[in-house]
Amino acid sequence: MTWTDRTLAALGITRAADATGALAAVAAPPRTPSLGDPRGLTAVHRALQVLTTAAAQLPLTVERGGRLLDGTAVPAFVRRPDPRMTRSTWVTHMVTALALYGNAYALIERDDRGNVLALRPLDPRRVMITVNPTTHALIIGVDGRTLAAADVLHAHLQPQTVGDPLGLGPIQAARTDLQGARMTRDFAAQWFDGTGQPTGVLSSDAATYEDAVKVRNAWNGLDADGNRVDSSLNPSGVKVLPKAFSYSPLTINPREAQWLEAQEFNTLQVARLFGIPSTLMLAAPSGGSMTYSNVEQDWISFVRFSLMYYLRPIEEALSDVAVNGQTVRFNLEGLLRSDTKTRYDAYAVALSTGFMTVDEVRALEGRDPLITEDTTK
Repeated sequence: MTWTDRTLAALGITRAADATGALAAVAAPPRTPSLGDPRGLTAVHRALQVLTTAAAQLPLTVERGGRLLDGTAVPAFVRRPDPRMTRSTWVTHMVTALALYGNAYALIERDDRGNVLALRPLDPRRVMITVNPTTHALIIGVDGRTLAAADVLHAHLQPQTVGDPLGLGPIQAARTDLQGARMTRDFAAQWFDGTGQPTGVLSSDAATYEDAVKVRNAWNGLDADGNRVDSSLNPSGVKVLPKAFSYSPLTINPREAQWLEAQEFNTLQVARLFGIPSTLMLAAPSGGSMTYSNVEQDWISFVRFSLMYYLRPIEEALSDVAVNGQTVRFNLEGLLRSDTKTRYDAYAVALSTGFMTVDEVRALEGRDPLITEDTTK
């Protein structure tokens, strides 16, 4: 064992071997910032909620030669990638992994004939990718097992460098900004308990220090030694002060105490990070005006330039697993639809020009095809 191998072993990292026994170059595990769980930030949780909710409601379609497949022609793993869960749950797992770690994995299970039976989502934190320096083949390690790249579906976002097999997620790309947001949240949460900021001052022109301590302890429900007398004592109840003592509350502007401006800024920063319109984050920039037209355009821009950033890698990964010639796509029509009247007007134009059929329109609206009678009988 070389010095490098001993060092890697001490860090819990081992080199994987490919099918020929050649050692592969060690690649870093998925990048995880030292933020704890970033979903503890309200803005990040909301951003993930928006992304996964939008993605989970989209149906998956399969094309071959430019024509949509329907019925039993659609592979079973597209209709339900993992039989243990619903399709929407599977999509939620994959989008969440991409957003948090930049990479999403699923173990491909096949039958004896090579048909795909299931795509089991894997925890990105337990997956390690190595690259063979000679063949450049990817070797994937999962919980101590070495798997070939053909046995794992791997969807990833844009890599940090050219040739990097791992994608770089927004959490890793903006770790410093998220750390600042977490520190702002923690500081606001422990403003009164952890900063030594008093809620008021007891004062007297005649009392000694010992008298002042006794009055302070009595005010706070403590005995002479500073121990709480009654744990059920209501600190905000009626208080009685001895002669010559007065109480002056220290009022703090809630805007200053809660750092509202800083928290609002952090929310908008997270919205920019994930590419989500501020309206969907339930926040709005100061001085901004929202109209129906603005919100609609924001939604369309979100679908095209933000949501597709996460959906496209999943589409390509599923297409790689499908039979040659089949292309898997998310149907975005449901998210791009505008109000009912505008939608129906567009359908009327498509029907009158022969661009669409009635059954195609009904399919977009989630309705079954029309059943026509056979008049030849």
